[in-house]
Amino acid sequence: MNSGELRLSDYEKGFLTGFYFTEPDIQKDSLNRDEDNDWYGVHIGERVFDLCVWKDDDIDNEVCVVYECYLNDGGFWNTDTSKQWFLKESKDATKPKEL
Repeated sequence: MNSGELRLSDYEKGFLTGFYFTEPDIQKDSLNRDEDNDWYGVHIGERVFDLCVWKDDDIDNEVCVVYECYLNDGGFWNTDTSKQWFLKESKDATKPKEL
């Protein structure tokens, strides 16, 4: 694991992968997705994650990156983009990234 990779358990990776491939909003949006980022939040236990999904340069390749969110002092969720996990990269857009 490199220093920029988000630490996730196997369970969290599996849950996030399942969410990505079965969440109706993500699947519906994929029909009309463009280069703009679409964001989806998901809670797993006490952790909260944002999935950022977009179409890469080749319009047929979708990318999904997972970031962790933290509750700030004002009671709002902030996305920490310093560490990420690539759930789906453009080079393997037809299948999820290996767990």
